Amino acid sequence: MDRGPKRDLIGDIATAVRKKGLHFGVYYSGGLDWSITDLPPHNDGYELARPSDAAYSMYCYEHVVDIIDRYKPEVIFNDINWPDFSKREGEYSLPALFDYYYSHVPTGVVNDRWGIPHWDYKTSEYKMNLHVEDGGVWENNRGVGYSFGYNKLETDEHYLDISGLLHHLLDIVSRGGNLLLNVGPTASGEIPELQQKVLRQMGDWMKINSKAIYASHAVPEFKASDAPWIRWTGVGKEVFAHIESTGKTTFEVPESLVDDSSAHFLSGEKATISRSGNQITVDIDAKHSPMAVLAFKRR
Repeated sequence: MDRGPKRDLIGDIATAVRKKGLHFGVYYSGGLDWSITDLPPHNDGYELARPSDAAYSMYCYEHVVDIIDRYKPEVIFNDINWPDFSKREGEYSLPALFDYYYSHVPTGVVNDRWGIPHWDYKTSEYKMNLHVEDGGVWENNRGVGYSFGYNKLETDEHYLDISGLLHHLLDIVSRGGNLLLNVGPTASGEIPELQQKVLRQMGDWMKINSKAIYASHAVPEFKASDAPWIRWTGVGKEVFAHIESTGKTTFEVPESLVDDSSAHFLSGEKATISRSGNQITVDIDAKHSPMAVLAFKRR
């Protein structure tokens, strides 16, 4: 708070987030403090030279303890490993840090980028580490564009549009994962208009269809499809087909799994469907674009 805006920006953001009923988490680069400059440049293989001595380990430890004490974050997303000195038992160790965190934030969770086999959930990033998406608790993280920070060279061709963002979200959620979507503010703290655009469009879609996303789970007995593009989620006794199509659309839904008479769009309209064996056909009005959500009750 002695530099820059001379105010506790993290505290202000935490207060604003919680005021909206959201959970607050923090990012911490444990393996590399970007102010440490006496290290060689990173190479294309992303093999990072990083400080791992006792002094740096204690510096990071005290940082995170201070974050826990001040903000009680329910997520700590560590990145780029952790100083090797702390990968042991005892004072200033990672086990001691985790014990401190969980005792002060009982609902808290940590990710899997500490360089030791401890995590509450695993992470993939863009197309990296996709093997973690095979099961368990996992999250994919990426930016609206190709950068996590603001990049003035990025244009709309580099950013996800609403169709691309829905594809990414629904493919992840339908397989039991979570999406962490990053926005990159400018130096003045503003979210660029091109990033705002897709976030607002996603908000409009979620106002109608969030029932099929929040607290949902994978339903592997329902087949995903790329032609037409369909992903499935389930909540309680309902399943939801997320369909990118307009007009008469035919896809597989086993009759033994759903009650056809229950079919309706989450916008509130009843759906008229016809069935031939395990295939159903539904007429999807263009007003349901960019992604219709068709709900069924399970049998």
